Amino acid sequence: MSLLIISLLACGNFRRNDRPDTPVSVDVEAVSPEYATTLGGKMDILGGPFDDSARVFVDELEAEVISVERDAIRVSLPELDLGWVDVRVEVEDGQGSLDEAFRVYQDGTGLAGSLGALEWYELQGSFWTQDSQDFGAAWWGLIEPQDTHYWSIFGVQDNNCISNPRFPQLEVIATGADQVVLESEQASVTLVAAEDEIFDASLLSEDYLEWADYALPSLSGTELPEFGIDRLASTPGSFDLYTPDFSKSTPPSLSADELVFEWGEVDAQRIIIQVERRAQSDIEDIQETVVCVVDNDGSFEIPADTWAADWDQDEWLYLYVGAVREDGGIIPLNNSDSRVAGIYWLLGAASTDL
Repeated sequence: MSLLIISLLACGNFRRNDRPDTPVSVDVEAVSPEYATTLGGKMDILGGPFDDSARVFVDELEAEVISVERDAIRVSLPELDLGWVDVRVEVEDGQGSLDEAFRVYQDGTGLAGSLGALEWYELQGSFWTQDSQDFGAAWWGLIEPQDTHYWSIFGVQDNNCISNPRFPQLEVIATGADQVVLESEQASVTLVAAEDEIFDASLLSEDYLEWADYALPSLSGTELPEFGIDRLASTPGSFDLYTPDFSKSTPPSLSADELVFEWGEVDAQRIIIQVERRAQSDIEDIQETVVCVVDNDGSFEIPADTWAADWDQDEWLYLYVGAVREDGGIIPLNNSDSRVAGIYWLLGAASTDL
């Protein structure tokens, strides 16, 4: 009788202590950043609990695990297709997943991912109206990566000129943001979105800092994941314009076959020269514009045959000479370049002479 009781107790102990283990619950709560490019990149998988047995899959492709902590896994992503990507984490006794965890963008390494300008205009000479003063402007937009530069938008090759340039078509990326804020060490500038997804603003003297770096710390909207650009643009400073001579109290008189420009040393990748012919009877009427993109070597002469129409006597000329710095950083969303230009313009006026 006692033997039977011992046998039953033994069977009972076996049934209580030797049942199969239940699967471990693993949470995949988020990833950082919430974007990657088609070439992959580094990413943190957040959640847990994770352990050294963890394997990470992105759309069924296994990612290389770099390090594992209880609440985070760092991985190196493989090459990926465009679009939304699911993430799954497997540990020895369970798994967890997150649908549409991040979005993949076309890698734009070596291409322009944004264009724009921070511009300051310094009036030359003392012949302007009493209420005239120096002024500035800024514009910026994300674009689908392409091989272009700020000065390319004029459609002119280096050391050449073009009459009446046309702004090219750019495939601007929608952000869903109402505004962006640019920051430097001593200035903060708010650009407001327009209908075409380009952000712009007028600048005051305290907004444009010479020889400064401007960042876009955070861009968040309904169309894109949040990201920042450490160096959106760098600005040049003022420089000397020797010819034409705008130092007098009256504008000089210039002829089409003697449009020579000479300037002093300035740290810039390009010099842009823009000349507008305006009617004397209506100064707001721009009759023709010529733009030249030239090397920063101190001098340039606009060929007389650049002009599409003959000059009349005593028309007005507005002459802009701009030092252009294109020294931005990398856009983390797709590894493209921020080719936003910092431009310091010297603006003078003249009359035409036949």
